[in-house]
Amino acid sequence: MQYQEATLRHLSPAAFGMLGSMDMAYVRAFEESGTVVFRIFAANGQQLGEEKSADTALVVARQNDFEAFLVN
Repeated sequence: MQYQEATLRHLSPAAFGMLGSMDMAYVRAFEESGTVVFRIFAANGQQLGEEKSADTALVVARQNDFEAFLVN
């Protein structure tokens, strides 16, 4: 366990982001022209999609085999 922690501490931000990029996604609200949209992002920050509700965005991410989280 100590080896893994030491290794993780020395990863670059880009490499760290890639660790979960194939497994984890996050959903964040954005205001666009007075309307709120919910964008889906991979762990590395790449936008994967956009939905009209947080619930729908989370479902879409999970249907595509991502562990999804809503963030502020």
